[in-house]
Amino acid sequence: MKLHLILSAVMARMLALRIDYRAVQDEAAMESMRRILNTFWFFAPLEIGLALWYGSYQVSAQRPQEQAWADSLFLLHAITAATTLLLIAVVQRILHRSHPGTRTVIALQVLMCLTYLMYGVVVSYFDLAVGGTEAFILVCFAVAGLSLMRPLVSMALFSVTFAAVWQMLLLSDRSGQQLAIMRLNSIAAIVLAVIVSAIIFHQYAKSLLLRRELEVLAGQDALTLLPNRRELMERLKMALGLSARNGRCGALLLIDLDHFKNINDTRGHIAGDLLLKEVAQRLLASVREGDTVARFGGDEFMVMLENLGSDLISAARQAEVVSAKILQSIRQQYILATSELGHSTASIGVALFSPGENSTEELIKQADVAMYQAKDAGRNTAQFYDAKMQARLVDRAAMEEDLRQALALGQFVLHYQSQVDSAGQLLGAEVLLRWLHPQRGLIAPGLFIPLAEEAGLIAAIGSWVLETTCLQLASWAMQPTMSGLTLSVNVSSHQFRQADFVDQVSRILLHTGADPMRLRLELTESIMVRDVGDVVAKMNALRGQGVSFSLDDFGTGYSSLAYLKRMPIDQLKIDQGFVRDILTDHNDAAIAKMVVALADSMGLSVIAEGVETREQRDFLAALGCHEYQGYLFGRPVPVKDFEAVLLRAAA
Repeated sequence: MKLHLILSAVMARMLALRIDYRAVQDEAAMESMRRILNTFWFFAPLEIGLALWYGSYQVSAQRPQEQAWADSLFLLHAITAATTLLLIAVVQRILHRSHPGTRTVIALQVLMCLTYLMYGVVVSYFDLAVGGTEAFILVCFAVAGLSLMRPLVSMALFSVTFAAVWQMLLLSDRSGQQLAIMRLNSIAAIVLAVIVSAIIFHQYAKSLLLRRELEVLAGQDALTLLPNRRELMERLKMALGLSARNGRCGALLLIDLDHFKNINDTRGHIAGDLLLKEVAQRLLASVREGDTVARFGGDEFMVMLENLGSDLISAARQAEVVSAKILQSIRQQYILATSELGHSTASIGVALFSPGENSTEELIKQADVAMYQAKDAGRNTAQFYDAKMQARLVDRAAMEEDLRQALALGQFVLHYQSQVDSAGQLLGAEVLLRWLHPQRGLIAPGLFIPLAEEAGLIAAIGSWVLETTCLQLASWAMQPTMSGLTLSVNVSSHQFRQADFVDQVSRILLHTGADPMRLRLELTESIMVRDVGDVVAKMNALRGQGVSFSLDDFGTGYSSLAYLKRMPIDQLKIDQGFVRDILTDHNDAAIAKMVVALADSMGLSVIAEGVETREQRDFLAALGCHEYQGYLFGRPVPVKDFEAVLLRAAA
């Protein structure tokens, strides 16, 4: 019957350790319950079977006058054993086939404990009747476990219960030999109980230590040992509550390392981790002892400054001082264990909080907005949150979302602006993209093209523009008055750098049937900054098919003559910034004259954009520029209006 003690120890261990649901997920608790129930399911039938056998043996040994009474007790014992097995099976099924919550798991623990308590009471009563004592230990452990308290309290309850049982033995009417055997069994049970209790206490101590370690790790970043995002959110919530009570202002600084990805890519992740650890130490050295420095995620850190005064102006001055100190610290040279890394910089976004005016989510969002504002300002600087900046970012995000749907919804349209020669003869037009937004109206490309490049949409949009332009050329080829026109299309550097750009253009020309001689691609000087050899190869491949090229906005960008002479350009375009003040600004006039002379010496045509007055046209003509584009000759208009103007002129 010593198996009573084995099962009792298992139950006591499960209940006395008392799972802390604040630190352990329900799934972990249920897994622990499953393992314990599997132990029950293995031992319980064996233990109950032995108990029944022992009971039947004792019943058979009774005197005839006691037989009926013994049979009744045996039947009660059997019914209790069957009920115990049934309840164990039910609990096991619940835990294995469903996902109970915390309260359900606790209820199941109490149910198991009560079941074993009931079984222990019945067996104990039956065994007292036939001379056994071990089952009383089961009652002791069940009472101790039912408390759902700490091990020391459970052991105290066990001791009280066992003392009561011992007193019952002393007061029993057993014979001397029976009483001696019962006392000997009880002493053995006490020794075993002490051993089991020691094991329980040891396991509890280990689980307590593990729980404390988990609590520390739950709020600490494993790499830098700083508070993590979760811990920061808790501290920030407490800081905002304290600010509301004491009327003191504070600040939240979001620090993002500039170009950290390049360090991981070039030096490896080990060097990146070492840098993060060093930055963490420098941040700690840059703030006061009571301030919070946390790792927010990736290469982002957060610094929370409290008690910065009772007004925002004072808080802003102190936050600015701390930000400057942090920037200075991060800029210092880094000598890591792997190698000398050199210098690094950071962008800092600062959001101030005053009593009762901010929530944690709002404050973090403001710091994030300010940090991106610092990025836009050139990095290696700190910026304070600006509500207008937030409004612009919200509007930008909404526009990006609409932009992703614009192509599929057919919201893009093409406008055509005339290009003429000195005699006013129409040579062609520049194709200009417009976004016909259902709420915002007609949006100029300068407002959405940079956004499309950042969002990775420019290739799809550019391909649509090329295909639509070629379809228009193919349509005009059937009309004598328009068949000789050339259409110029702006090509983004992002689109041109695609590996299959030449194949894309070739497929579009083949699919639409457009004449390549009537298609001119306008490139900007920025395209020459990277891989000039690849640029020249693509241009030569397309030029071999008949496509011509114009260098747009010449003189405003890279302007390398060494690269220019290698590029198969057909035309230079004088930027409208030089044309606007060409009559009053000697520098603009000199640059325009230089462009015309350069084009003439290289055998290229030259066209001036932004021509709005006859005086500008005449001045350019005197310099040798004989092709023009601007409001003087026509505004950008939809294709139907462009065709109507052309037909009226022909008539």
